[in-house]
Amino acid sequence: MKRINRIAPLLLAAFLLTACAGGEQEPPTTTAGQVVKLIMDQSPDQVAYVEGETFDPAGTVINAQLSDGSILEDVPYTVTVDTPLTRTTLYAEFAYGGKTVSIQLRITLAGNGPEYTCENTPFVPGSPLEGKVIYFLGSSVTLGAYSGNESMADYLAKKDGAVCIKEAVSGTTLGDFKDGSYVERLNAYLASPDRAEKLDAFVVQLSTNDRKSPNRYGAVTGPEVRDPSAFDITTSFGAMEYIIATVRQTWACPVFFYTNPPLDEDYAKLVEGLAQIAEKWKIGVIDLYHDQAFNDLTEEEYALYMADEVHPTKAGYRDWWLPKFEEALAGI
Repeated sequence: MKRINRIAPLLLAAFLLTACAGGEQEPPTTTAGQVVKLIMDQSPDQVAYVEGETFDPAGTVINAQLSDGSILEDVPYTVTVDTPLTRTTLYAEFAYGGKTVSIQLRITLAGNGPEYTCENTPFVPGSPLEGKVIYFLGSSVTLGAYSGNESMADYLAKKDGAVCIKEAVSGTTLGDFKDGSYVERLNAYLASPDRAEKLDAFVVQLSTNDRKSPNRYGAVTGPEVRDPSAFDITTSFGAMEYIIATVRQTWACPVFFYTNPPLDEDYAKLVEGLAQIAEKWKIGVIDLYHDQAFNDLTEEEYALYMADEVHPTKAGYRDWWLPKFEEALAGI
């Protein structure tokens, strides 16, 4: 027993010396015991990155708790993390002695970098949209849910000087079968004392959320059906017709619907229904779904412009979508 007590301090001293030199070692096998837990004593200096950057562990201090309760300070760790960092990177994992501890990282999409913000988008005088009042009704895509709540409506206001009223709530549907539907919010706005007396255009998102309930699409009515009260607002197509009829009755302004780029078959059916409705009502369609030239992107461009298959980044709204909206609305 005395022999063990003499050897243990020597082994531990050698282990600590190696640790200071930066080489990872096996956990101690002396009376100090095995590593049972890693402790993040000091987090990395930087935890926020833009995708494509490389993680820097500078500033990190990891301590190891041993089975006898003692602590080894500032142990030499290895790091497992995506290199370069990607939009799906969530953690950097630090390992030592068979144990791990993680730190959560915040990865900003490259397309949401500061160079693409509304703040850094200059106003360009002379736009035909300057001073035009445009109402945007939609859900997360109109809101800009994956781009810091900046969407094409905000860029139209900043770059073109349009007055954009953005009524957008994530997760909502056209059809009045969920709380906060487009119909519900339009009706609330119509009853509001802050309702605009004049609009130059009314722009509606063909909601990607409705595609999750294809049994609620309903049917497009015949050409003679025009009164807002005649439409089944609990269906997607009925809600679309109700919105068109109500907006025309209230403001007599041009109505536009816009689509997302291609998604799934259920969204394709919504787009087909929109085409029938547009023909009946002679409204404008900002058709990002069928525009082949618009959708002809490289993998690098798509990664820059889209946060996921539905939601654009700031770069996507400003540099990819905005020109299509400027073109479509120029004549209002």
